[in-house]
Amino acid sequence: MPENVITLKNDWPDGFDFRTDKTCQEVFKPFIEDQLKKLAAYDAQRPANITYIFHEHAIRVGDMLKKTCLHMGLGQTVAENMNWSGQPHDIGKMEQSTSVWDKKERVDETHPVYALRRIHPDLGVQIVETELAGISHPFKDLMLDIMKYHHERMDGTGPHKIPGERLSAPVRLAAIVEAYDGSTIPRGHEKETGRDISPPGALTRMRAKGPAVFDMDLFEPFAEMILTEYKKTLEFDKPEP
Repeated sequence: MPENVITLKNDWPDGFDFRTDKTCQEVFKPFIEDQLKKLAAYDAQRPANITYIFHEHAIRVGDMLKKTCLHMGLGQTVAENMNWSGQPHDIGKMEQSTSVWDKKERVDETHPVYALRRIHPDLGVQIVETELAGISHPFKDLMLDIMKYHHERMDGTGPHKIPGERLSAPVRLAAIVEAYDGSTIPRGHEKETGRDISPPGALTRMRAKGPAVFDMDLFEPFAEMILTEYKKTLEFDKPEP
């Protein structure tokens, strides 16, 4: 995919249905399932005490994309298309040494490994373009769009310097969902800072970053969905009188 070329318009993917589309079921579904198995095998090579398990993160991101789309009233077709297109977003991480990911200290933009981590979207795109070469389908465009740009920021300071107005709606939502899930995973360095990784705590930190980072028109319905789900867990865990 050429640099700085966005493949999708700013609308939601409803021109096909992953559940019934022949190419999706016979080509893309087996590809995604195989990649997630490989990602699980990659996770198995990492230290036993890791908390950020990539293949589990991938499934959660797909599921939250689906739930958010349903919450927004976008319908089951868009929700399923987003679920499947979001799951393989991090497969490029497998192309890098596990040592890149498993640091005891916090890795921010000043850390020497930060820039190395941020090339995994392009490595994932290379996997897709190699293994699915010659296949043309709107689902492939959607999957590549999310894969390549899910770390972009609305102010255009992300890895590819793409401003929000040039990012598709699926990418802008995926960026929110992916960042949220990462914010709720306990990390070793957070034991010292006491950072709140509960759903409300993660959402509060993300909201503080505001429109410079996230599309707030998509963030708020996502937050509504998350808090609705969170309240259900609290009710479920509440002891009986």
